[in-house]
Amino acid sequence: MIQIEKSEVLSPLFALLEHLHISEEVRQRIADNIEVRQLKSNTVLLMPGKTCTHIHFIVSGGFVCRYFNENLETPKTINFYLDNLHPFMASVDSYFTQRPGHCELRAVRDSVVLSMSKKNLDVLLMSHPILRQFYDNLVIQALVEENELKLKIISHNAEQLYQYLLDELPAVVQRVPSKYIAEFMGISAEWLSKLKKRKK
Repeated sequence: MIQIEKSEVLSPLFALLEHLHISEEVRQRIADNIEVRQLKSNTVLLMPGKTCTHIHFIVSGGFVCRYFNENLETPKTINFYLDNLHPFMASVDSYFTQRPGHCELRAVRDSVVLSMSKKNLDVLLMSHPILRQFYDNLVIQALVEENELKLKIISHNAEQLYQYLLDELPAVVQRVPSKYIAEFMGISAEWLSKLKKRKK
């Protein structure tokens, strides 16, 4: 992978923060505490059984969040994170409690992410109310969207669920490998292939 400049990678996030009237001083403090990570497709950013100590902003690429049962068997995709869909990423079952979780964060494309530790972020949030408000809004939005996905999984059959992805989350269908979409839907890859053909 070609090495990229930190300032170049920070541009999308900083444009967003500037739009929110986050001061240059705060933006610089954020830059000082951010790590740029380049990850190949299929790299695991967080293993199940580990504590999620960082929040991530996806500059390019995409990830799936997969839940593992207690025996670390039978993974199930439960969420999608792409640069143009849910770009802020953490393992919710571990990040807020700071205890080991059951989720894996796996790259499904070559990706570039900005990572900041919860510890450093919490210090910034305590000192800057506008940043805190932005963060709280992000958390609420993420929880609402995650709940919406869970409700669709519970209430929709496979065909309805696939139609929901096509209508509401087309980036997932276009950019996430079928294996993880089938896993999310609770069906085989073969069944998903038949659904795709039927919808064409």
